[in-house]
Amino acid sequence: MKTRGQLLAWAWTVLSLSTAVVSTVRMQPLRHESEALLVRSRAHADAFASSFDGQFADQQLDTFQQRRAVVSRVQGWQRLQLLGGLGTLGGLFAAWLLWLLRRLHADLGVDAPVA
Repeated sequence: MKTRGQLLAWAWTVLSLSTAVVSTVRMQPLRHESEALLVRSRAHADAFASSFDGQFADQQLDTFQQRRAVVSRVQGWQRLQLLGGLGTLGGLFAAWLLWLLRRLHADLGVDAPVA
């Protein structure tokens, strides 16, 4: 039988793991968009280098601003992914520690349940 503390640790682990997975899934399209914007920006830079037309420089700057916004959103999802991974590890450690404490109490014959 699991104690309330173990159930909470497992619930925390599942919630953290879900957060990490959702963050990873939501981040992938943004990464692809960022790569596409980088390719487009490089094309504008090459066009500007060959023609010195200011229009290409302006387009490159606009693309740079768009890419910066996308990369900023990617970084937010990466932070959430990292927190989810750390929360998962913390929850697994807590569940393992509570399981060990429960076994220790059982081996010692202590009647009081562990949280």
